[in-house]
Amino acid sequence: MTIYLQLLLLAIVVVYVVDQSGFTTSWRHALARRLGYADETELRPLPPFDCGKCATWWACVIYAACVGELSLLTLVASAALSMLSDTIGALMLFIHESLGYVIDKITPRL
Repeated sequence: MTIYLQLLLLAIVVVYVVDQSGFTTSWRHALARRLGYADETELRPLPPFDCGKCATWWACVIYAACVGELSLLTLVASAALSMLSDTIGALMLFIHESLGYVIDKITPRL
């Protein structure tokens, strides 16, 4: 059962890094400048690296294979987590906004 919890935590980390942290945007911008493009939108998508769904799928499958837990059930869990990557990202944003709201309410105004 721990492999599924580990896959969930890995999916949360991957969604944060790829979709929310801005890391993908910064390296795409640097790559576009290096290749001589005027803007990063001129680069075609690089699915394993700039797509939260693809990155979650491959990270979970590679992790399960590396720890020796690759099976049909872990592949199904990886597929489900990659399908839910947008939902995971939305939940993370909701938690962030909720904590900000609570902190704003309990902090005295000066």
